[in-house]
Amino acid sequence: MLARRALDALGARAGRESLILAAPAAIASILEPDYPGAGWLPVEGRGLAGARRLGLAFRQAKIDRLVLFPSSLSSRITALYSGARERIGHGPRGWDLEALVGLTQRVPSGRRGARHLEEEYLDLARAAGGETGAARRLRVAPEAKAKAEDLLSNLGDFLALAPGARYGPAKRWAPDRFAQVARAWKRGPVVLVGQAADAPATSAVASLLHGAVVDLTAKTDLPTLAAVLERAALVLSNDSGAAHVAAALARPTIIIFGSTDPRWTAPRGDHVTWIWDRVHCAPCFRKECPYEDAYACLRIVESDRVIAILPH
Repeated sequence: MLARRALDALGARAGRESLILAAPAAIASILEPDYPGAGWLPVEGRGLAGARRLGLAFRQAKIDRLVLFPSSLSSRITALYSGARERIGHGPRGWDLEALVGLTQRVPSGRRGARHLEEEYLDLARAAGGETGAARRLRVAPEAKAKAEDLLSNLGDFLALAPGARYGPAKRWAPDRFAQVARAWKRGPVVLVGQAADAPATSAVASLLHGAVVDLTAKTDLPTLAAVLERAALVLSNDSGAAHVAAALARPTIIIFGSTDPRWTAPRGDHVTWIWDRVHCAPCFRKECPYEDAYACLRIVESDRVIAILPH
C-alpha cells in the first residue's frame, strides 16, 4: 500500500499499457483494479530459484527498465536475470553490494526509519523519471463489494477489529484490550477480520465478547476484506496489512504499534491515528520479544487511550 504513489508515478510515465507489475497473487488481486491496463507477473517461491524464475519472466517480457522496491539480495538476483537495460533500486542499508548485484542505478536509502518508507519508494519512482502526485483512494472491485454485502447483511455503523498480525507477537495488542474497546463502541455492531492464521487472536476476542460479534475470520480473500473495511465506520488494527488497506480506503483507522516504527511505516493521512509509546528498546523491529519484561511496548498502551478517541 505504501508503494501505490510510486506505482502511480511510474504508470503515468510509462503509460499504463506498458507497465508490468510483479507481485504475489494476493497483492495482485487487490491492486488490479488500480492498474487495469498493466501486465502482471506472479511472484512465486523464495530463494534463488524463485528470484531466477521471476527474472527470466521479466526477460521474456523484454522489459527495458526495472524498478526494484525490495532491497533484498533475492530481488537483486531477479535484476541480474531480467535483461533490463536499467535496473534501479535501493542498496542494502549500511553496506554496498551494488557491483555484485548488478544495479545500474542505486538510489540512496538512509538509516531505517530516518525517512518514511513511502518517500523512499517515491525516490525510486523519481529516479526512473516519474512525477509524483497526491495519494488516491484504493479502488475496490465490484464483485468484491458484492461478496462483502452478502457477509455483512446490511450492518449499520460497525467497528472492524483486526487483532492479528502475521509478522509476530511483537505486533499483537492483547485480545482483552481489543475487547474492552469493542464494549465501549456504541454506534453499532463489531466485526472481526483476519486470515486463518489470525484465528487464535480473533477467537480470543470473540470469546471475551461472548460471541456478540460478526466473525469474518478466514471468510474473505484480500479484495473482499478491502470491501468489508470500506464499509466500516472505524477500523482498529495492529500494525498489519489490514491497517494499510483500511487507510488506503480513506477509512478512519486507529493503529497500535509495538516493536516497529510508525514514523517509518505507518499509513499516512488525517484519517489515520497511530498509538505508539516508545519504550527504551523500541523500535527493535523484532518479531518476538526476548526480554523478561516482554512486550512492554504493547502492554503500556491501555484500552482507555483508544476509547477516549472513539467517534460518537
